[in-house]
Amino acid sequence: MPTSNDAVEEILGLEGILARSLPGFEFRPSQLRMALLAREALRRNMPALIEAGTGTGKTFGYLVPVLLSGKKAVLSTGTKNLQEQIIFKDIPLLRKAAGLAVDAMMMKGRENYLCLYRYRQYTSQASLLKTFQADKIRRIDAWLKKTVSADRGEIPWLRDDDPLWSALSCVSDQCLGSDCPYVDDCFLARLRSRAAKARVIVVNHHLFFADLKVKMCGFGEIIPRFQAAVFDEAHTIEEIATAYLGESLSTRQMTDWVGDVKKGALTLEEAERKKLDRMLDGVLAGAERLRRVFEAYGERGRLDPEFLQRLSHGPGQDIVRSLREACGVSCLMEEPHLRPLLDRGREMGRVAEEILRQRDDNWLNWYEKRKKSLVLHASPLDISASMKDLLYSSVQAVLFTSATLTANGAFDYIRSRLGLPETTLQEVCPPHFDFRSQTLLYIPRGLQDPNSPGFCHDAAGEIGRILERTRGRALVLFTSYHNLNTVYDLLKKKLPYKVLRQGDAPRSNLLGRFKKDIHSVLLATAAFWQGVDVPGEALSCLIIDRLPFDSPGDPVVAARIDAIRRRGGNPFMEYQVPSAIIMLKQGFGRLIRKGSDRGILSILDVRILTSRYGRFFLESLPRIRIIRDISEIDRFFAESGAVNHPPEER
Repeated sequence: MPTSNDAVEEILGLEGILARSLPGFEFRPSQLRMALLAREALRRNMPALIEAGTGTGKTFGYLVPVLLSGKKAVLSTGTKNLQEQIIFKDIPLLRKAAGLAVDAMMMKGRENYLCLYRYRQYTSQASLLKTFQADKIRRIDAWLKKTVSADRGEIPWLRDDDPLWSALSCVSDQCLGSDCPYVDDCFLARLRSRAAKARVIVVNHHLFFADLKVKMCGFGEIIPRFQAAVFDEAHTIEEIATAYLGESLSTRQMTDWVGDVKKGALTLEEAERKKLDRMLDGVLAGAERLRRVFEAYGERGRLDPEFLQRLSHGPGQDIVRSLREACGVSCLMEEPHLRPLLDRGREMGRVAEEILRQRDDNWLNWYEKRKKSLVLHASPLDISASMKDLLYSSVQAVLFTSATLTANGAFDYIRSRLGLPETTLQEVCPPHFDFRSQTLLYIPRGLQDPNSPGFCHDAAGEIGRILERTRGRALVLFTSYHNLNTVYDLLKKKLPYKVLRQGDAPRSNLLGRFKKDIHSVLLATAAFWQGVDVPGEALSCLIIDRLPFDSPGDPVVAARIDAIRRRGGNPFMEYQVPSAIIMLKQGFGRLIRKGSDRGILSILDVRILTSRYGRFFLESLPRIRIIRDISEIDRFFAESGAVNHPPEER
């Protein structure tokens, strides 16, 4: 293991350990620059912002300095897939090739782990459901004899949506804690005990901020205390932190809780059960009354102070009172298996009161409808103060990295949104790819403004013409379902390629079919703007319908705009444009995934050339050649020698 002051360069340098010992390892100057800045931040106990484009090798760029630092660190990622890559591939590789001995482990949300108590309860019941699941239970039983962590990810044969797992997993409201007969063998308890000793813990952003919320409320901790934190895919941090640092409560949560309590109380005496049922029915009645209040309203919206007061003194008051009465029934306290449910009921009562009280201007009270459920929220509009108080003040060094952190070449936007000081170390590590030779940006002539009524019709025609030249092989990203569905209806019977549409199948299924059928076309919205990795010929064209501004009709976006305006700022330039630039860069990142990829980016929004702010979008993209003549697409693919055969010739 390297021990010199230049240990980072010894490992990642041009003639370093990895270059000498790993077949196929490619020295990347940007990766080394990133690692040196990360080392500086860890040494000086300072925050850092590092933008590292696709192909930089970000994970090694921060793993090497973290492993060399000696600090107890948490690595937080945007996805479970990246968590598993770091734990099962990257760290073992560094351990073997560079001798970086480190105790590292992965933590996921508790619902990812099997609960022995629930498993034994389930398998002890002779029921039709059990008989139907008998083969799966036998396979799980065999797995339990050899698993160390009981992580659901170890059983890929079980479908993601299989209800069996929800009956077996470690949900918090059914955890018996020290009263559990299996407490000595609890996989989750062992996991947390090991995490206390591990030097590197790999989590995802959702678990990280769930832990931060638990610590904020004084309820203990999920992740043991640490000295350094690294956030990969950090462009998503603000939205995730906003959700976890706020409060939310749905009518579905209330009805599910009532059902769980009634099921758990079947062992009570009949008189006690009837008394409890009256209280629980009060919760159901309050939830239904609350839902009916919003029947005449739209899908989502803000709650003004007067309306909030009406809810607080009406159905909200009934719900809180009924919850308190039900959770105060003395006979329930005597049943160990019901105590977690009572804790859950008390927490719902607390959250209901928090959501229905008027807060200061940094908070938004709002609602949204989800199928048959109503959800009430209280969300912070600015998380910067909370990040300072809850994270930066208690952790020595915090690093944020992503391929998309800057807007117009500067970190000002992300730094202000996350509450980082101006002294934050920051670096843009140039992308490893030669975008000028690998990519063209095609902006069509003559298209209407995207706000015009005829835009979708024109866009569909232009998309069809582009796809003729690329022979499909395209991901088309939309900023709304309306645009997606309109274009799909106009094109689905005109194209000689398979046209896939988001929503017609699960995301993983659509991506699998898109990769397999080289000439297919995938039409998608927000869920596919990031986290999609389709290297090679299947994704040779990326089309974006319009600049991805957040909808001002979204309650949180509208409230943030108002908050910036109240303090005399310019919300469009301070918030809306930088946010849209980062989203556009995320979309562009889907196109070039490796050095041999070549492809066309087409933006159908003429405002990128005609508006005063359009240049900020262009200047934020890599330096690529802009074309306006569609015939240039043919020339580009001809020069590249890329396969460009129609589907019938495959």
